[in-house]
Amino acid sequence: MIFMLRKNILPLTSMVLVLGLTGLATQVEPVKASTYGNGAVVTVPKKMQGTWYSYDRDAHDGQKITFGAHTVNGKLIYTQDKNVISDYFNGKIKNQKKFDQVTKNWMSGKTTTMKNDTFYEIDPWVTFEKWSLYRVTPQTINGQKHNILVYTSRYDGGNYYRSKKLAKQMKDYKFEKVNYTL
Repeated sequence: MIFMLRKNILPLTSMVLVLGLTGLATQVEPVKASTYGNGAVVTVPKKMQGTWYSYDRDAHDGQKITFGAHTVNGKLIYTQDKNVISDYFNGKIKNQKKFDQVTKNWMSGKTTTMKNDTFYEIDPWVTFEKWSLYRVTPQTINGQKHNILVYTSRYDGGNYYRSKKLAKQMKDYKFEKVNYTL
């Protein structure tokens, strides 16, 4: 009796398992990372996380910038396939409206070393000639040490501070040993 029960249960169990997996597989739509060019989510260094303020006339991301563990101003930061921008501008992306809709809250991010400094490059998902580099550097202001978020691009640069008060006080100030343009 036990032998007959095992003989009937094994095929029945196998059939339920196969049907269940088949049903699951047909309901999950695979996501192709290459469709939008996104790779891994970028982790922002802890010392950059939080809200920073600037009153510099060249503050290219506005007077306030907020970094989360994986975001800048609420937009997710991903590594980006090196071909996605050229594919976009050369018309190789088949449905650009859908591409724009899906990626509108994405940023591109990576680590970059320039002139012996490590920067975190964070850019809009699709851009031409706009890039922003950030790094935290300690500076002494009025005898006290402060971490400053230095930003630079090809054309300008400046500082973000942890408080609005310090940002107003240091408006347009350039630290001597900081290279703001690359």
